[in-house]
Amino acid sequence: MIEEIICDIHGSREMAFSCIHIAMAIDHKEKVGFYYSEAEGDLPQIAWCTSCEQYLLNNGEEWTDAFQTLADFKMLCSDCFDEAKSNELKIHLR
Repeated sequence: MIEEIICDIHGSREMAFSCIHIAMAIDHKEKVGFYYSEAEGDLPQIAWCTSCEQYLLNNGEEWTDAFQTLADFKMLCSDCFDEAKSNELKIHLR
């Protein structure tokens, strides 16, 4: 079971993670890209931006310590994660 966290906005929700670039863009409704993996078993959803995706593509697609330092993953609630995902999808629908 995925842990729950207390979100200041949404209350108690399942934990998710995003790179710092997505986490910072949420408040400003900025478009930074949204690549993600679904939750699997006990692992929460995780998302990363276009810049992080490009870094991965340029560096063998391995989640190295250097990549994790660049991405600086932040904990989000599942609703904040879904809002960030929805914000990014809206730009692709135009």
